[in-house]
Amino acid sequence: MNQVIAAGEQTAQWQLAGLVTALLALVVLVTGWVLYAQALRVDRLHRQVLGSRATLEAQLVHRAQAAAEIASLGLLDPASALLVSRAAHEALEAGGPLVDDGLDPEAETAAQVRSRAAAESDLSRVLRTVLSEPVRQELGQTEAGREALDRLDRSSYRLVIARRFHNTHVAQARQLRARTLVRVAHLAGHAPMPAALDMDDDVTPLPASDLVEDADPARETP
Repeated sequence: MNQVIAAGEQTAQWQLAGLVTALLALVVLVTGWVLYAQALRVDRLHRQVLGSRATLEAQLVHRAQAAAEIASLGLLDPASALLVSRAAHEALEAGGPLVDDGLDPEAETAAQVRSRAAAESDLSRVLRTVLSEPVRQELGQTEAGREALDRLDRSSYRLVIARRFHNTHVAQARQLRARTLVRVAHLAGHAPMPAALDMDDDVTPLPASDLVEDADPARETP
């Protein structure tokens, strides 16, 4: 009788040990799956950042090319054409990464005198100032001017949208990487933290009233 009881207790202990082992294996499996899923999500967000950054770079090139085309038409006054042409070519020739966060391993990391974001912001300010409403009206009187302005406006609009998408993906990646599980488990590996692109992309032309007020000598303080 005692042997039967002892055998039953031993069987129960083995069953309990098996159950505990199965539960531990299940916990490990679920934890591993969660970590794997989170790591995949981090990697996917990093890829989305790089993809949207490539699109953003393409739109920046299109805008600078459109600006350079307007400057070369001969429809602007010489000083304005020089300003636009110089700003456009500086944006096209600016070296180094668009966002210096190290996320893109193929981006050039050579020393720069000025950042690309600064060159692109300068181009935005030049376009906003030179291509005022009166100047746009004059350009619109010729077919070449209308087509060039249309290309510039389309590329400028797409640039704004592309930068918005890029910065949204960056914010999502940074938010995910800030979670405790991702940080403690080092799910991002050695990948740098993505950074948003901070630049002036507003090329909305100045209204004629602003230009008149700026140029009116009667408004100057005696």
